[in-house]
Formats: sequence, C-alpha cells, structure tokens
Amino acid sequence: MSPALTAFSVTAGPAPNQTVALTVRPARWTSGARPVLYASEHAAAALLEYRAHLQSSPTEDLKLVQLLLPECEVDEFELGEHLPWRERPYREDVQTLGDTWLARSHTLVARVPSSLIPHEYNLLINPEHPLFAQVQYAPSLPFRLDQRLG
Repeated sequence: MSPALTAFSVTAGPAPNQTVALTVRPARWTSGARPVLYASEHAAAALLEYRAHLQSSPTEDLKLVQLLLPECEVDEFELGEHLPWRERPYREDVQTLGDTWLARSHTLVARVPSSLIPHEYNLLINPEHPLFAQVQYAPSLPFRLDQRLG
C-alpha cells in the first residue's frame, strides 16, 4: 500500500469548481476505449502537460485542481529499455499497456513517466475502480497563465 497520494490537473473554462475531465479519446497510455483520468504528481507538471496539449491560445480562466487519492497500491508499467513510448503519433503497443491496466482494474492508480520532463511522473486514475468513489477534490485554485508561457 502506498500512502495517500495527491494528484494535480489544470482545467480551463467555466467548468464546475472541482472537476477534472475524464479522457475518452486516444492518448499516450490509453486508446480511448475506456474512460481514464490523466493527472500529474506535481502542479508544475500538470501545467506543462496542459500547455503541451493545448491546440489554441490559452484561456484566462484556468483552474488548478488537486485530487486527494485514498491509500492504495500504485501500478508502474514495465517499459523496458527498448519500448519507444515517447513517440508520436501514439503507439498502439504503449496504449495497450494502459488499456490492459484499466480492464484488469486491480489498482486505482498507475504511475507513468512524463514524456515532457525527465524524472517527472503522471498518474492514470481509473474511474471504474471501486476506490474511485473515495477520491476527494481540494478547492480548485483559479489562476492566469503567465504571458511568457503563452
């Protein structure tokens, strides 16, 4: 068992104060066949992930959402030295790792490396796992993206 974890996500727009959108489209670690919540271990990494995936100019109404995860086991994917998981377009063999993890539903959380920053990790959170009901949201923090990052 891992101690209770904290995860972070950045959202934009007039969404409710304490929500994070589930991903149901293809992404690096999942094919989009099942819902999953992508988050980061640190707030700065969450902002970098948000900015890297932004298709247009950033909005002015950003929110930092903090998720408080219950004590639970955390999976880490065995990537091996030769699996090119950083590649784009996203690789089917890499997405299969996440899809298999979601389907098995043994753990609430899987810890995966960030493709943007060495030694940083993102968290995949399975909304179909029984412990998902225990995920809590801290009050979200509104903020503006610094112009230098725009």
